[in-house]
Amino acid sequence: MERHLNLIKTGHQEVEKRVFPRFPFSYLVFREEGEGGKSYEVKDISYSGMQVSLKDGECSYKEGDSLKGEIHWYSQRVQIVGTVRRVESSNVGVEFSGDLIEKEMKNFLSVENIAKSMRPIHEYKDQMEIPANLAYWLRCDGPFELFVWQHNDHEISKIQVIMMHNYVEWNDGVGLSSGKILSVKNHDTPLSNEEEFEFLIDDQLDVEKLEFCREL
Repeated sequence: MERHLNLIKTGHQEVEKRVFPRFPFSYLVFREEGEGGKSYEVKDISYSGMQVSLKDGECSYKEGDSLKGEIHWYSQRVQIVGTVRRVESSNVGVEFSGDLIEKEMKNFLSVENIAKSMRPIHEYKDQMEIPANLAYWLRCDGPFELFVWQHNDHEISKIQVIMMHNYVEWNDGVGLSSGKILSVKNHDTPLSNEEEFEFLIDDQLDVEKLEFCREL
């Protein structure tokens, strides 16, 4: 468990690192407007923007370009207009624009839609490598995951919830904490798929994040 909990102190801020297993498939897809529009995997999403990745080839966007299209998520769809803010090879960071987009995204990413789309990834342990002390792993494409870790005696040791750019954690013997995601790095190897998260820890427990977590 040592590699799943590391503390870094940078000035007056505390940043913690986590290494989580990564599920290699996503049904959250962005498709460009018009005939011949390319399809992108949505790697990260929030009410104000998203990060998309083109699996084959490099994207043709540059910073400042406009972008239009539709996000598909099972039976849910939402039209978006945005501005490209960051380009790294096949990865594109997009800021949404338009007066109604935040309201539409809050409906699209509602607790009801998230809850009915969550899947028990721990049940796929025969098809993929899952850490032995990870008892439950519930995942919803893109922004939401719940991890329940256990001690060797099978008592719960830690509960972690990722919600878009935020997280809430309960640690046995420590209690509750919250924070926001600063960065995510892939640690893929031939034998495993992992991601390293860096979290900026809140000075005090964020009640709004906790209430969203409770509702979910």
